[in-house]
Amino acid sequence: MGRQVGFHALSDDLGEFLEFVCAKDPVLITLMDSDRPEIEPLANPHAERRVMTVWNQSLIPTLTRELVRRPPGSDYYRIPYSLPVLELSPSRTISWNEQPALLRGRLYGFSFEDAPKDYATWYEALARWIRSHWTKSPLEKRGGYIGRAALVWFQQGGILLPAWPEPPVTPEWQAFVEAQVAIRAKSN
Repeated sequence: MGRQVGFHALSDDLGEFLEFVCAKDPVLITLMDSDRPEIEPLANPHAERRVMTVWNQSLIPTLTRELVRRPPGSDYYRIPYSLPVLELSPSRTISWNEQPALLRGRLYGFSFEDAPKDYATWYEALARWIRSHWTKSPLEKRGGYIGRAALVWFQQGGILLPAWPEPPVTPEWQAFVEAQVAIRAKSN
């Protein structure tokens, strides 16, 4: 069974986190899915909007993608979920009901039952960094954490939304967003 820690983070927040990740272990950050099988490091992972893989090379020395066939769509290559790597889904800025919004991201570890013990230890160290360096989300019922830059952005009127896909503009979601005004006022 997997484990995850959810967060709202802007590029600066993610950059700070990834600096820690890469300083701690021999890590390479690449895209989870690609139209090519080769594993290529991302030049600016903190600015990436697509789902990434965090590969600790001390846990698994080589990494390959598997071909995923999608008839009648185009085939692509994916890093298998069975490997001891982490999924990093960045928060994404969007416009929701003509307002600036930030979709929740996550750090996700896949199955820990059959993985090396070091995999769980590594995941917990990264999750602990998020919990100790970022603030608990102001959306208490939703849980998760928020980076410093994202918190300032929220306090200045940005909307926090759950993970992908973005929610539809419905009365329920509009009430959810309107409740953030009160949360924001209480925190200022």
